[in-house]
Amino acid sequence: MSLTHVISESLAQIHLLPAQDIPNPGPQAPPGAGAIEDVVSYLRWIAGICILGLFFGGIVAATAGRLWDHHGSGRLGARMIVGSLALAVLFGLGYTLVSQFAASAA
Repeated sequence: MSLTHVISESLAQIHLLPAQDIPNPGPQAPPGAGAIEDVVSYLRWIAGICILGLFFGGIVAATAGRLWDHHGSGRLGARMIVGSLALAVLFGLGYTLVSQFAASAA
């Protein structure tokens, strides 16, 4: 059997195969996905508590700086308040942005 004969037979057999679509299964959560979701929800809760702590800590620092005429503490408290508000906006938009990016990539 020559090489050209083998190639011609294999090409003939390729044309005889029925055309089938490649299967496209839907997304399925891997094993242990529930535990990962629990860890992520704990981290989100901790992040929310930290943002609240930063905000109220900023209020305390700014108030103490004003009461005892300590300008450094007053400025630091104001920065903490503004920073916590910016983090709260990012915290609120984070889920929406990540979901939007994930939907456009899929």
